[in-house]
Amino acid sequence: MLIVADADVWVDVSEAMTAVDDGAPWAVPHASVRRLTEGAARAVLAGAPLGDGPLAEPAYRGVEGGGVTVLPRILYEQAPLDPRFAGWGQEDEAWGIALRAVAGQPWRGAAPLYHLWHPPQDRLSRRWGSRDGMTLYRRYRHAARRPEEVRSLLAEIGGIHGVA
Repeated sequence: MLIVADADVWVDVSEAMTAVDDGAPWAVPHASVRRLTEGAARAVLAGAPLGDGPLAEPAYRGVEGGGVTVLPRILYEQAPLDPRFAGWGQEDEAWGIALRAVAGQPWRGAAPLYHLWHPPQDRLSRRWGSRDGMTLYRRYRHAARRPEEVRSLLAEIGGIHGVA
């Protein structure tokens, strides 16, 4: 089993791990993303409990493939994160599309995911990271309902990346 997590988030993955152990093809442990303000993130890093500080924006539903994903190693070998995404943006959403195409619908948990504040990376906008990332994501989005086309996109990667 693998837990793939962004370095700036925290969520309880125990129910997601149980779901995968019990046969779920993959799991998204969180229902909501709670982005902490800079002050709240600093307080957490200094030892304050999560959940006590203010949010930078209202909580929202996290995307499949983003934040934290729990999955069997074999699924990651079939649908790895696409290394052609560089910098910030769209790799999460594209990966969610790939996982869904290869393995089906994930188990979805109800836990909150806390995102620690940090200065944003350079990007085109809050939605788009780079033109190359946008183009590649749109290819995944276009292929989303055709698993064979998603598998072709994954085959372009040329091997398993990130699996030792």
